Amino acid sequence: MHSYKLCARDDHDSVIEEIDFECFSIVGALDKAKAMVKAGHADLYEDGAPICSMELVAETGVWLVGKPRSPEC
Repeated sequence: MHSYKLCARDDHDSVIEEIDFECFSIVGALDKAKAMVKAGHADLYEDGAPICSMELVAETGVWLVGKPRSPEC
């Protein structure tokens, strides 16, 4: 099992929440992250390494997943 960290960010790119969790795969971690984040922007890290950035693009729960924004939370 891998350790993941989800860093929720505000519109000014400041970290407003950090959530640590474990999951078996990146796919599972992305599913879990989408359900946990309350902000419109977030970054996902696996075992301390940046995986991706996430941005909520629709009120229906559609997330845009892109390259990592920051090397650390």
